[in-house]
Amino acid sequence: MTERTLEHVLIVEDEEDIVEILRIALDFNSPYQVSFAKTGPEGLQKAIILQPDLILLDVLMPGMNGMELIEELKIFPETKEIPVAFMTSRVLKNEILEYQKRGGIGVIEKPFAPPGDC
Repeated sequence: MTERTLEHVLIVEDEEDIVEILRIALDFNSPYQVSFAKTGPEGLQKAIILQPDLILLDVLMPGMNGMELIEELKIFPETKEIPVAFMTSRVLKNEILEYQKRGGIGVIEKPFAPPGDC
């Protein structure tokens, strides 16, 4: 795997409230370019085209869920090396081990709040 700088983050999330929290936290308060996708297929298409430096991926989405999407990302040469971190409320030890087994580099527990709301 080649060394990457973190400049562009793709967030694949279907819940509007979570998207807005992430937009506030990352899009307005960080040096990163942030792109969003609301479905697994849209996320796959954007990942291939944009080739982000990191993908933040919701586990539970209708249609193609996060676990299915990470498997699809591994198929394409443009996306197979992109690090993926899962965002989920499902953070039991066995679930985290499954995310890692699938290739996830980390897990961000939901729900979360924008900075200053804690």
